[in-house]
Amino acid sequence: MELTDTSLIVLLGILALVIFALVVVGLPRWGNAIVRGGVRGVQVVLLNVVVLALAGAALNDQYLFYSSWADLFGSHSTSVQVHHGGTTPEVVTAAVRGPGFKGMSTPAVLPALPQPGSRTQSYNVVDKRSNAEGQVFVYLPVGYDPKSSRTYPVIVGLHGFPGGPRGFLHLDFVNTVDTLTAEHRLAPSIVVVPRIDTPASLDTECVNGGPGQPQTDTWLSHDIPAWTAKHFRVERSRTSWATLGYSYGAWCAASLSMRHPDVFGGAIVLLGYFRPDFSAAYDPLSTAAERGYDLVTLAHTAPPPVAMWVLTSREDALSYPTSSKFLSVAKPPLDVTGNVLAHGGHRDSVFTPYIPAALAWLAQTLPGFRA
Repeated sequence: MELTDTSLIVLLGILALVIFALVVVGLPRWGNAIVRGGVRGVQVVLLNVVVLALAGAALNDQYLFYSSWADLFGSHSTSVQVHHGGTTPEVVTAAVRGPGFKGMSTPAVLPALPQPGSRTQSYNVVDKRSNAEGQVFVYLPVGYDPKSSRTYPVIVGLHGFPGGPRGFLHLDFVNTVDTLTAEHRLAPSIVVVPRIDTPASLDTECVNGGPGQPQTDTWLSHDIPAWTAKHFRVERSRTSWATLGYSYGAWCAASLSMRHPDVFGGAIVLLGYFRPDFSAAYDPLSTAAERGYDLVTLAHTAPPPVAMWVLTSREDALSYPTSSKFLSVAKPPLDVTGNVLAHGGHRDSVFTPYIPAALAWLAQTLPGFRA
């Protein structure tokens, strides 16, 4: 029985009522007065303990101070790792509905690289289908040769807001990819870093708006994968594609993988959140549409076969409330490894030390990234 199960509250409530009834009725009645007095004393103490536990469980159910028993008993540790949901084999072997990479093809002769000889390529991609235009950086593995038939897995890197794809490259992500690849702990991978706020000044939360509004969900889940397949030699299977993001980008990483498991088999979510957090100036979703982007509800009612590595901190007011709830309700075949930090706010220096562990997890979890 998990800490966040409703059945725990019911069990504690029944237990409290039973003990209270025993105290009121005066059972059991065996033994002399001293023995009976001792038994009553134990019952009263036990009743108080159970009532306190019931109150604690009810408050935790409301505010999610702890996401699991491991989280509770490790609350004084610097960090606690928890696991919820299914297993890696369930994710890898699951039959997934959706078009996936159907219709996406790689030409025999690829377009010329705009910066020949450089591992970092820069593009300006326009897509009328999703009403989107933005800069896309592509970081190539050592020895990448567009004339070779070798194909590569893809990590889609998603930046924060305000910010842009260049900011993603300035952090430790691609350097860590290189290090793990050199150590044969991660398969050589292509890192695609698209602009996720289209236009750049608008916090779209990576959702599809109404007619005439940005279709950022489609831009990232379909248009960018299709564009990547047309320009680079990439694997076209869900277990060779993963999202990786921080803050706003982490929310997008979680949303893309859970809403499009036919394209993305896994996600790394660093200090993200699990419901859209729109600014006051832009909220394109109706109540009905917003429910489709409520990943906490999705994890509980219709969990997709996706592997996720989640980092959050108790002191992070943006990330922790929905992350802890998400961790508490995740069910198979969704496979979630959670890392809950005791300290640390919402800043780059909190998640940076965990990038190597997150990418090593990816290599151990999805077949396409195994060295």
